[in-house]
Amino acid sequence: MRLAGIRFPISWASFGLPSPFAARGTVVAEGEVAWAWDQPAPDFGIASFAVPSADDLPGWEVDHVVLLVPDVEPVAEVLAGELRLRMEVRGRPTAFFRVGTVLEVIETSVPAPRLYGIALATGEPLEDVAGRWREAGHDVSEVRDAIQPGRRIFTVRGLRAGLVVMDLPPAE
Repeated sequence: MRLAGIRFPISWASFGLPSPFAARGTVVAEGEVAWAWDQPAPDFGIASFAVPSADDLPGWEVDHVVLLVPDVEPVAEVLAGELRLRMEVRGRPTAFFRVGTVLEVIETSVPAPRLYGIALATGEPLEDVAGRWREAGHDVSEVRDAIQPGRRIFTVRGLRAGLVVMDLPPAE
């Protein structure tokens, strides 16, 4: 299974990004929260959408998409073949699935599964991106160390969906 597209109520143009755009094989679009799969979507109650055509956005990737759930186990059963890692993150059971990009599933006190946000990664210096987005009027945190060793991240606050930007992972 591959997550072919993701849609969030984020004005990508306000960040200087096209909408839609493709990043690491996943199309990112603007609109009400929904996802699209290369086969029938897993039945977690998340809306689906038809993936629009989109050009690759050079220098950018979708690092991961965050799904909040009341219980990780049903997701782990459905996506068992895609499971890459299970661990606690900030005291919450979390599972990571490779579905083209990474789907990070976090157990929390939501009544039903919901797509929370997206982590983009860029090869551009994070301070440059954060500064440009602050100048465009966005509430952007300082660049800090990410949970993943050797990586850095910043958060964009005040949106209707979670958005973070990370540096690209080190070459393997």
